[in-house]
Amino acid sequence: MKPSRAWKAIADSATLGRLALLATATLPLAWQAQVPAAYVHLAQFQALAQEHGDRAAGTPGYEAAAQYVEQELADAGYESHRQYFTFEYRGEEVESFNILAEAEAEDGETGAADADTVVMLGAHLDGVPGSPAINDNASGAVALLEAAKALSAQEGITSTVRFAWWGAEEYRRSPGSRHYVEDLAEDDSEELESIAAYLNVDMVASPNPVIGVYDATDTDSGLEVPDGSVEVMEVFTDYFDARDQPWVPTDWNFVSDQVAFVENDIAVGGLFTGSDERKSPREARLFGGEARRPRDPNYHLPGDDLGNVDLDTLETMTAAVTHAANALAQDSSDLE
Repeated sequence: MKPSRAWKAIADSATLGRLALLATATLPLAWQAQVPAAYVHLAQFQALAQEHGDRAAGTPGYEAAAQYVEQELADAGYESHRQYFTFEYRGEEVESFNILAEAEAEDGETGAADADTVVMLGAHLDGVPGSPAINDNASGAVALLEAAKALSAQEGITSTVRFAWWGAEEYRRSPGSRHYVEDLAEDDSEELESIAAYLNVDMVASPNPVIGVYDATDTDSGLEVPDGSVEVMEVFTDYFDARDQPWVPTDWNFVSDQVAFVENDIAVGGLFTGSDERKSPREARLFGGEARRPRDPNYHLPGDDLGNVDLDTLETMTAAVTHAANALAQDSSDLE
């Protein structure tokens, strides 16, 4: 049995309480090194879901997931911090927070980019109530975590790269990312203007997936596409093309944490493998899977657990996010 198939069998058959241990203990040592590190993180998120029920904003599950991310960041050498905010839901004030960490630009002589330039990557850490929320969006959160860990070992960074794990995306208007952007707009417009681009990572391991890239060429979008977004898109598409990996454009109006950045004229890009949209016959030919079936049949449902992810897609998208973070850290001049 190949490693990926073995992991799928584990995900399908293991009891939730044993998943975190099974993440490393049950495979032969030669296979363990081939297992995507992001999957090991997902197993931990699944264990937290069993313990707390979910990780919706303002819940003990969200706090536990945040502590896990913060510890992983600390182990990689980052100093993260929380940005607290409140939002209203059904007439009540709910408190949540974002987690922010950054790899700072180094003083160098390359001249590739200004050291004050910031590139941001983000993924929402919360999930809907009553669901383990593994594909939506533990997948994006752990892909981002792996990209941050990889970047911590890089030298020659000429643009600061800031990573964000957003709170409360699953609520109207994504209040976590919106609070971040609006807070900068009110308090320090220069800092907001220093953000050259924002890359969003939301649902990147769907079980019936496509490899989707936010479509910055969408002229019919209700959201005006900021300058620089095509160049961000090409960071992903060039990466996929160089590896003969098929991809498709996604709707620019995808409602997630990138919207507040778009509204403030910041270049945006992102990755997406699908929610409850039905996969087209053409997409099935490109990516395999089942045509006319949802890309994620467990979208926002209790079945969005560890068995609801495609490991090969998770690995592909994690590598793409890591590439984008590294590439833009080294040279973001095309975005200016």
